[in-house]
Amino acid sequence: MIYYRQKIDNFTEKFEECSIIVLLGENHSILQKDAKKISDALAGKVADEEMRVNKYFNHEIIEKRNEIITSLKTKSFFPGRQIILLIELNEKDYKIITEIDAEWQNDDAITIVTMNALSKKSEVINLLASSDRIAVVNYTNSKIDRDFFVERLNNAGINFSGKEVLDVLIDFANFTPENILENELEKLMLFKLYDDKPLSVDDFFDIISINYEIKELSLAVALAERNIVELEKNLSTFFSYSKSPISILHFVSAYFYKLSLIKLYGPSSFEVRRGYPFLIAHDLEKAKQHVNQWSLQQISRATDSLTASDLKLRKYPSLFQRSILTQCLHKIMEI
Repeated sequence: MIYYRQKIDNFTEKFEECSIIVLLGENHSILQKDAKKISDALAGKVADEEMRVNKYFNHEIIEKRNEIITSLKTKSFFPGRQIILLIELNEKDYKIITEIDAEWQNDDAITIVTMNALSKKSEVINLLASSDRIAVVNYTNSKIDRDFFVERLNNAGINFSGKEVLDVLIDFANFTPENILENELEKLMLFKLYDDKPLSVDDFFDIISINYEIKELSLAVALAERNIVELEKNLSTFFSYSKSPISILHFVSAYFYKLSLIKLYGPSSFEVRRGYPFLIAHDLEKAKQHVNQWSLQQISRATDSLTASDLKLRKYPSLFQRSILTQCLHKIMEI
């Protein structure tokens, strides 16, 4: 039988009579979490400690096929249901699922399988679901919109301060893989667990990982705005705690490459959203302003200069790197 994850509230009621439960989706982190929930629901939370859960990973599943089939009927010293976990099974190896089902009897271990989402043309999903004892759970991509976040925040008992917070969350979701998004949302939930104050935009930036340091962005912004005072201030800060000139230059290069993508494809394009650094809210608005201030030819000259300086930084010892970086950035401000 085929199920859709969004419509399942109780794992035990659905799967306690199944031989195999197959979880299909692209988000491996969520699949593993749900596999653990199903295992706990069917065998109890101490099953792992009592060695009633046998795990096999994708690279070893086929070579240990006989061991897996044998473990179906091998009884544990401890009472209770046993679980077999086949983690990230390759689609081409799906036949082990039908082999397990053919051998399975009511008191045998229940097998939980996680697999990557199958192609639309794949016949495997229907083949597996044709058995009354195999449950196939399909994880469709959630629609990440305002209603999605309102529901998540309300379910967690978190108040939020107005529309701006939702806009920032949606911006963040637009460039974030679903498993990372889930991890970051969990961090937010924990942060506000015993805090009755509404979730604010400042809270978001304090907790969420945007994958770059704010000071690095400040330096790139100062350069794009040709603000020599702010540029020197940020450079002094970096050098005071021995920030690598190469890493500074790499971030600036990434920022100017991002500007070129915005110029070519527009700020909402897939090319822009997937490219590092990930810019949201105020930071993205700043980048849009910089795109208007720089022509594509100027951005190209800037990135060429940064590439040349990167090669130079790698060629000379660290003693000279600060001077090379400073000269490079000053030269770009004159473009």
